[in-house]
Order: sequence, then C-alpha cells, then structure tokens
Amino acid sequence: MKKESTDQRLKRIHKAVTHLVAHRDVNSISIYDVAKEAAIAASTVYHHYPNIEALIYELMEDIFVDFTNVLQDSIIAERIHHWSDINRMIEQGFVTYYSNNPLVQRILLGQHIYASIRHADAQNDLLLAEHVEAIYRQYFVLPELPTNVNIFAIALQVADKVYSMNYRENGSIPPEMAREAITLTEAYLGTYLPKNLPRKPIEVITH
Repeated sequence: MKKESTDQRLKRIHKAVTHLVAHRDVNSISIYDVAKEAAIAASTVYHHYPNIEALIYELMEDIFVDFTNVLQDSIIAERIHHWSDINRMIEQGFVTYYSNNPLVQRILLGQHIYASIRHADAQNDLLLAEHVEAIYRQYFVLPELPTNVNIFAIALQVADKVYSMNYRENGSIPPEMAREAITLTEAYLGTYLPKNLPRKPIEVITH
C-alpha cells in the first residue's frame, strides 16, 4: 500500500476538523475528535499541531485569502454610481460567503475561547480595510481621512458585529439584518465621506 504523503495527511486532518466544526460547538472539539474523524492516530495530529487552537488557526489563513477574493468578486464596476454602492456590494458579498461556509460562521460569528483567532481576525480586518480603501479610491476622489483610525476597518467590524449577534441568536443572518448592517456601515462611513463624492475620471486608453 502506498504511504500517505504529509500533504495528503494534512488535507485529511483539515477536512475532518472542517466537518466537525460545521456540526458541533467549536469549543467542545478536541484533537482526539479530529483524529477519530480523520481515522488517524491522535499522536499523528499532535505531530503537526500542538492543540486544536493551532489547527483551527491554520484553517483561518485560507479563509482570510477567501476574504480578499470576496472583496474583488463583489465589485461590479458598471453598477457603481455612488460610494454607498461599493459598501453595499462588499457587505452583500460577505453575507453570501458566510451563508455558504458553516465553518466560517461558527469560528468568526459564533462564540469561542480562542484568543489567537480573535486577534488574527482583527489584524486581518486592517489588511482587508486597505483593499477596501483601494477600491473606493479606484472609483472616487476621497477626502482627507483620519490617520489615527481606519474607517474602513471599523465599518467591516461593525457589520461583523451585526452578523455575529444574529448568528448567535438565530443560527443565520436574516435578510433584514443583513440590510441593517449595510444601513449602519453606510451611516458610519457617511460621517467621513460626503454624499456627493467626486468620481474618478475614466481613463482613456490610447494605442
């Protein structure tokens, strides 16, 4: 029988923990549960991960890459007429992503005890905010923004707080609350972005 490669083994471990998190309270899952689900010795899982927090943390790295893709995929250039259209598209994109990913819902919107993952999520919000700001600047001339806070990171966190509150209560993000997140973030951003924000001129490409 051909020996399983390290990469194949890690994929099996990741698949096992993804399945467990999608169906159970993340705080109740142990390395032994993952090993049983993956049909691998617990010592083998421990060889790669010292604890369940480290294992879930590694899964988050792929999720954070997904988040950047969500930002890019959400934007439909021809439908941008006002800066609020960008905010709406981004939040709708994240709600769709959350709804299609039980693992992400349970880890980022549910309650868990892992401080390293909460910290990583907050740090990733700052990186995402840079991408968000770049999108706004691609289409609009922005005014001078605060340097001591990142308004786009705060907007992302405000929306996530709304999603989290509703996920914990309902196990989902109801459409009306998804709309509330858009209303809240638009109102917050509107304290810094004028209603009539100048559009960037369309560049004429010459050959």
